[in-house]
Amino acid sequence: MFRSIVIPGLLLLCGVSNAQQEMYGPDYPGVGFVQKLFGEDRLYFRMGALYMYPDVKTKSITLKNLSEIAEVAVEPGPQEGEAFSDPLLLPAATIGYKLRWGLWGGGWSFETMAALPPTLELKAKGKLADVPLVTEANGIPTEVPALGEKVAETKVAPPMFTLVKRFNNNGRLRPYVGLGWVYLFTYDSHVTNPVLLEVGEPELDIEDKFGFVGQLGLDYQMTDYWWVSADFKYLSVPDVKATVEDAYIKPKGLPQYEYAEVGDAEFVADLNTYAFHIGVGFTF
Repeated sequence: MFRSIVIPGLLLLCGVSNAQQEMYGPDYPGVGFVQKLFGEDRLYFRMGALYMYPDVKTKSITLKNLSEIAEVAVEPGPQEGEAFSDPLLLPAATIGYKLRWGLWGGGWSFETMAALPPTLELKAKGKLADVPLVTEANGIPTEVPALGEKVAETKVAPPMFTLVKRFNNNGRLRPYVGLGWVYLFTYDSHVTNPVLLEVGEPELDIEDKFGFVGQLGLDYQMTDYWWVSADFKYLSVPDVKATVEDAYIKPKGLPQYEYAEVGDAEFVADLNTYAFHIGVGFTF
């Protein structure tokens, strides 16, 4: 009698336990808490490596507010040259939230990316880097060297959000597309050029502004909750303005001047970035 009651009861309890685990997801620490906050099968997380390739399209470089000695030595207005930045490799995470939209078969979600703010090195090439801006004043050589490649550094923290649509949600391979916006936010911007830093430290201001994000990717479902992903994003922020003010140089060929104020330089460029992310994801 005892066996006939207890054994079926234990089997029933095990069945309920398995059903609960199937209903509420994997029994990992913290999963239940996250599901209470966001719901079952809503929040997902992907961690991996991010490769960023900045593509800076220089539109104009203009010298303004030149000092009296600078006007004698250099023409104000547009200058020749280009700016660029080296690629970056850093750890990054994607956080997503699944929406219950049934439009076009469902599979909708919002995503954002989280990473430590990278340091973007701004560099120069062409005439701006190779030819001195101030070669002579009234026929007297100034002996001011060319600026060279190094220009400035800034930390970039661009928050971005994309609306993502996934396809083939019942299969293992799930391609997706996304579209959204990014806000270019920079801080700790400073000049690193040794020629401009020889006398003082110019002020560098980089404009913060909105841009857009396009996204393509592919998920491969390994288990019910674990998957790997390859993701590509194209970020574009047009007409970003950077201004260098209070720049001074040391004209060694003009000993009567300990230093000379140059004026202000304004850079305008389209900041486009190709971002590749490979990672492992988990769905709560």
